[in-house]
Amino acid sequence: MQSISYLCAVNTFQKKKRRHHSSAKQRKQWRIILAVGIVVLILLVPIVIAGILWWRGLLPTREELPRYKERILIMLQGWKHARLPEGEVIGIDISHYQGNINFGELCFHIDNTRRMYSSPRKDTRQRNVDFVIAKATQGSNMQDAYYKQNKQGCREQGILFGAYHFYSLRSSVVQQADNFIHFAGLQKGDLVPVLDVEPVDGMLPQQDSVVKWLGIVKRYYGVQPLIYTNEGTYKNYFLKHNTLSKYSYWVARYGGREPSRMHVMWQCAESGRVGGVSGPVDINIFRGSMADLKHLYVIK
Repeated sequence: MQSISYLCAVNTFQKKKRRHHSSAKQRKQWRIILAVGIVVLILLVPIVIAGILWWRGLLPTREELPRYKERILIMLQGWKHARLPEGEVIGIDISHYQGNINFGELCFHIDNTRRMYSSPRKDTRQRNVDFVIAKATQGSNMQDAYYKQNKQGCREQGILFGAYHFYSLRSSVVQQADNFIHFAGLQKGDLVPVLDVEPVDGMLPQQDSVVKWLGIVKRYYGVQPLIYTNEGTYKNYFLKHNTLSKYSYWVARYGGREPSRMHVMWQCAESGRVGGVSGPVDINIFRGSMADLKHLYVIK
């Protein structure tokens, strides 16, 4: 009888031991699964965020990287208070980099030294933004995620509006022109179309392909487009081509001095501050009066 009791006790102990071992093993397995899940989550979160940014068109393409890096540096430096040069007609150019813009508050806040601020202060006065040029397209199929709301915001506030296309070396000229024409949706009273041509990895497109894009867009809108570029590219690339040298130019040069060659518009700063815009923005001055701008560079 005692032997049977002893065996029963041993059997019960062994069952408890096995259950305890099984429970400990399960807990270990769950800890491993939890650890793996956390690692996967940590890896997936940035991928998902990057995917959302890519889908919204907020990640820079290879062609946009030089300008994107410059903007990141400006943001890290705290958007230095650039001064607004004198000019009768002053506007901004924007893209998805600026995110959501409050067009109802869009204006310059400048002090007596013409330093720009993003909000009013006791020592500042307001000055209207005379025009806005927004990025519409890039390459053969890229379309700026904020373009439509930027266009609508300008329309609602009665701000003179224009659009530009960022030229890609890797896409068909005809497809690029079609992408811009069908997405930009410019109309009478808007600024003429703009083609943005910049070096990418030190390379520029064939000049004849640029002429072809300009020709297609000109035939569609009935006006000659404006060309945006930096001063070096203007001198060394555009002026050396007979046809391109006859176009009107919007030239970028920073540091307070106007470009040394003829231009109709000067991009004088990329670290400007404007009410209604949360980050840095490009500032542009038209050479002439508002009447000149509307007479020469508006779609009729």
